[in-house]
Amino acid sequence: MRRVWILALLALAAGAAPLRAQGLDLPQERADEARNSGMTDGLGEPNADRAVPDTWRDALAGPVDPQRYRVGPGDVLRLHMWGRVSRSISLPVSPEGMLFLPGSGTLPAAGKTLAEVRAAVLAAMGREFRGVGMDLRLAIPRAFRVYLTGQVKTPGPVRASGVDRVADVVRRSGLLDDASERHIEILRQDGSREIADLVLFLATGDASMNPPVSDGDVIQVPVRKEFVYANGAVARPGRFELGTKDSLHTLLRLAGGPMPAAADNRVLLMRWVSPFQAESGWVSLADIEERRVNPKLQEGDRFYIYFVPQYHQQHEATILGEVSRPGVFPIAEGRDRLSHIVASAGGFLPTADLSAVSILRRNNVSAEDPELQRMMRLSRSDMTTSEYANLRTRLASLREEYRVDWNRLKENDESLDLLLRDGDIVRVERLVSSIRVDGEVRNPGMLAYRPGLKVDEYIEQAGGFTNRAWTGNVRITRAVTGQTLPAKNTPTLGPGDFVWVPEKHDVSFWDVTGPFLTAAAQIAAVVIAVNSLK
Repeated sequence: MRRVWILALLALAAGAAPLRAQGLDLPQERADEARNSGMTDGLGEPNADRAVPDTWRDALAGPVDPQRYRVGPGDVLRLHMWGRVSRSISLPVSPEGMLFLPGSGTLPAAGKTLAEVRAAVLAAMGREFRGVGMDLRLAIPRAFRVYLTGQVKTPGPVRASGVDRVADVVRRSGLLDDASERHIEILRQDGSREIADLVLFLATGDASMNPPVSDGDVIQVPVRKEFVYANGAVARPGRFELGTKDSLHTLLRLAGGPMPAAADNRVLLMRWVSPFQAESGWVSLADIEERRVNPKLQEGDRFYIYFVPQYHQQHEATILGEVSRPGVFPIAEGRDRLSHIVASAGGFLPTADLSAVSILRRNNVSAEDPELQRMMRLSRSDMTTSEYANLRTRLASLREEYRVDWNRLKENDESLDLLLRDGDIVRVERLVSSIRVDGEVRNPGMLAYRPGLKVDEYIEQAGGFTNRAWTGNVRITRAVTGQTLPAKNTPTLGPGDFVWVPEKHDVSFWDVTGPFLTAAAQIAAVVIAVNSLK
């Protein structure tokens, strides 16, 4: 038994010496990388506990699948042995694609899957070391070159690894704006061709649309040429490049699927039967999703998914100010009125001004009316009477705020209890128990409101008129409506009203006599002309 142990150890030592002598049989770049990263034990052999550098671990998108990973020159495999013999041996794949097995010679590995190489190595080594447990693992994926051509920013050779896929390599170089992502062609060294569809891969996660790259692959990125369209109730409406395997179900997935508001039985597919003639047909979403109706797409096909009318549409109105519960409340257009939202808000507070409930409602009249803009650039003297009247009418139509006297509404004036619309904002102002008097009065300012007092009485409280007051042109601005009226037309005032006493104009001698002298001169000219004719 002791002799068997000695022979086994000698065989392992003899097999490991050539590996150390040739620096793992790695290309110089890979051997230097291993030494500089601290992966070797000083004799050129990678350390067992640092077989895979951090850069490779970060680059892996998941475990390597032994059934799909193709072994090639530059890969470093590690053979683990335990039991009667405990040892880990690094097995690099030579540039010729061969593996050197201690005590068993060489073994072809290039082009085979990792699972096939594992089975072959374990079978060969098992014949040499009976009763010893063994396993073969990929330690360091190889690095190699592939070639990018076509619509890429930096065509030419690109460094790749055995775990890279087409998307990894193409994204490193960058695609041009008109590059196709659905018809990327991979030309293998054995002459075979494969198509990568990165759009379908990213949209559906189908890994077969993003194949792995191999040593010496030529990746051709063509120009986008053919498109299809999805519009309406889908998550990502727009234009999509047409793929080789696209069907109506594929387009629905690329568009993000139907929205919850999509009408199931209102899906329209339009297809061109000639350069200038199209035909269309109705299908249901259920038939498409279950692939009962799933035609292959053609260039220019357009897919329309319609919305369910007023799907989950909730109308709302807002009430603010002096109410118990201000906020936003749901309404039903055509049914709920101003009194309903006041009741929903808990009614008015004692401080509310019931004569000045304002409603802000956005109208549908566009302020960008070209005719309105033209008239607003004119002065009053440049406009005809009809144009001026038209301008005032259009400006009044742009008004968005209205006022309601709640006191009149409660007196059964139902015409004031207007129907609410979506987006209405009701504002209840605080009661202002005062009257403001300003202008040409001796003591302008705020005065306490007293029901029944007339305009002249408030002016008298303000100290009366000054010498420059235009007493016949006093104006009142109503707090409720915002209108400005002559004082003679407003015998009584309400809370918050504004009294304005303007200044009278200075009148010169010419202002008084000028019109008469002008008229006399015109009459004299006519008389002289008549006499000259006699």
